[in-house]
Amino acid sequence: MTFGERLQALRQRAGMSQDALAERLGVSRQAVSRWERDETMPETDKVIALADLFGVTTDYLLRPRPEETEQKAQTPPREKTDWMERFLAFAKRKWYLLGWVLIAWGALDLIQLLLFFLAYRGMIGGLSGLVGW
Repeated sequence: MTFGERLQALRQRAGMSQDALAERLGVSRQAVSRWERDETMPETDKVIALADLFGVTTDYLLRPRPEETEQKAQTPPREKTDWMERFLAFAKRKWYLLGWVLIAWGALDLIQLLLFFLAYRGMIGGLSGLVGW
């Protein structure tokens, strides 16, 4: 995104016309128009005033963003994202199912533990008579 594109986006987001922006900066509307078309660049003091006016840094206004184009190039093919998105949507919808499976598993473990305890207790009771406890 170029300086002019960023400036135009910020100005439109703020709901300002080129005339209003030019008046706030003390320049002509044509100067703002040339900035937005990337024909010219504003002076340093105007860049600082623009950054203050829109609440952004001068780096945001002036620096090109190569990582934006790199991110677009690194996006996986649409087929893979479709499969992944469908899987994640399914998992979110059916997450409660996993909860019920875990609850059932825990209940079965408790029943098994109770049966082992009763069997062990019976064995100990039978052995205690032999040992004399």
